[in-house]
Amino acid sequence: MSSSPTDIEGSSPESSPVTAADNTGIACTPDAAPADDEPGEEVARPVTASAPASRTAEGRSGPRSRNGCWTCRTKKVKCDEQRPHCHRCTRLRLLCDYAPRIKLTKRGKTRKDQLVSSVSSAASREVGSPGLPSWTHAVAHLEQSKALSLFNPSAPVTSACALELSSADHEAIRYFRTSFAKLNHTKNPDFSLYSIMFDIAQTDPMVMHVVLALGGRELEFRRNKDAEEARGPRTPLQHYSSALRMMADTIGGEGNDQLDLDSICTALYLMLLYEQKYGDGKCQGLSNHLTGASLILQHRFKDLLLQLPAPSPENNRKSLALTRRGQDENGSRLSLYSARMLVWIALHDAAAASYGLGGQLNSALHKIMSALDASNGITRAGIPNSPFQPLDSFERLHRFSNPLYRSMWADAYPQAELLDDVENRNVYAFLGACSQLRFMIAQLANLSHEDDASQQQRVMAVDMTIQQVGWKFTELLEVAAELSISTDNSHRLVANIRGIVPHYHAVVLEFLRLTRFNDTPMLSNRQRNALREIMNLAFQAFKHEGDESMTRIAWPLFMVALETDDLLHREWVLSRFQGMSRFGKNLDRAHVFLKEIIEMQNRLGRRVDVRERFQSGEVGLFVI
Repeated sequence: MSSSPTDIEGSSPESSPVTAADNTGIACTPDAAPADDEPGEEVARPVTASAPASRTAEGRSGPRSRNGCWTCRTKKVKCDEQRPHCHRCTRLRLLCDYAPRIKLTKRGKTRKDQLVSSVSSAASREVGSPGLPSWTHAVAHLEQSKALSLFNPSAPVTSACALELSSADHEAIRYFRTSFAKLNHTKNPDFSLYSIMFDIAQTDPMVMHVVLALGGRELEFRRNKDAEEARGPRTPLQHYSSALRMMADTIGGEGNDQLDLDSICTALYLMLLYEQKYGDGKCQGLSNHLTGASLILQHRFKDLLLQLPAPSPENNRKSLALTRRGQDENGSRLSLYSARMLVWIALHDAAAASYGLGGQLNSALHKIMSALDASNGITRAGIPNSPFQPLDSFERLHRFSNPLYRSMWADAYPQAELLDDVENRNVYAFLGACSQLRFMIAQLANLSHEDDASQQQRVMAVDMTIQQVGWKFTELLEVAAELSISTDNSHRLVANIRGIVPHYHAVVLEFLRLTRFNDTPMLSNRQRNALREIMNLAFQAFKHEGDESMTRIAWPLFMVALETDDLLHREWVLSRFQGMSRFGKNLDRAHVFLKEIIEMQNRLGRRVDVRERFQSGEVGLFVI
């Protein structure tokens, strides 16, 4: 919908000309010894005070240089220390990693003391809202439940110490910045949102813990999706537990003017990803985080959003990429990065709303943006007091965040990346519109109990909005329909068209499934067209990128499996979900659910209500 700046903004470990010693922007210190451990081995070394020795002519008996790349140092081979790529890595086509290694400081408390303090601080400290304490209390309890399963509560008290990242942690970071970033976004990972996330993680332990948790858990799951999640110190689950504790302490203990909203948004978004992909079968963790995101939006972002400037070149120049990098230390302005993170979190919230789990954040966002419109004298056409007017307000927030990348890297931002952003801007606006349509349909399902006249009015309003979005993005829909399977995904816009346009057709299927649920199984021309377009683009994407590309259109394929009467298409989609099941527990649960629901529909000869099955408690919940 892979790497990030290390020593200078916009540079990657492969291209950075700056040494670790020059990196003054990283609060955590590099390792004091080479990372000679095999990948995956968990090793914690004590911090040494010795400085890296300079290279001498004494050969193997002299001090070892510590200026080589980490790829060579891990394998204990000589590195010529050439930057940005050493000769060995260039010759073997390896990732040449000069990124400084980071250590995290752990306070000298027992796990039990930490749990008690995190819960009590969340419950007792005064917070500037009535809703946030309950969420921080829930987060603290979530951290407690995870931590108690990892450690013996009667473990002895440890003294204050500094823990360096293990080789497994370094592997998790490398995976997050490369493979994970590419899987979750088509943008060049050196200049993507994940690059900015890691830039923040280098100075924020809470964000670093979530990065380590997500990257490490992904690696665990890829290697064996059926294995139990690793438990014990310095595991992904322990990193996630630490991040939960820090989030509860941060939200529960800081004032409005002291919060680093960039860090909070980053940690919260990555926690949502973690819970969506690897959370419990009832989606309780995901639901709690979505509730927390909604509360943070209402009580920490509301005033910032109400001051959102109108889009203009002058206002764009004044905008801050990250609050921490500007002069606005009191946090009185919304950063471009936080705005973009709110957009991404809203996408998750809209997806969860389809399954009856989320929706609070989008509802709150629409109310705030409507108040902003009213203060600016803007009125929206449509049904008075209708909850279905989110598209313009969402688009305004999205457009505000558009200058993020060029503001973040300034003159270091390549012209090719700048032009690529402009070229793909419209297709991402289409994705945002599709997510809001998905949310609107979820709201329509929630209001199905109202009287027939009111419900019919809302159905007509949503249908008209779906068609208006189709008219607005007609060119993208037409290009997608004419796209040839021989055109590969090397052009980013092509990959995005194949990964985003199917979501619009899935919206059509979802809407018609809801509003024509009790109709005969005979499909209308509108439904058949949507099914055909999804399958056409899915076939193309699968040919060029395999199952990884299917994860971007998992929901459209899910809708095809529910609605199609073509047995070959249904079997093909089920095969794709079987392949996708190695990318997350949610996709594995979706595969199991689809097999069950299709069998039920075939046996009953009618549609089965997905939400009703979720609410029955008889199936594992998921969000895709």
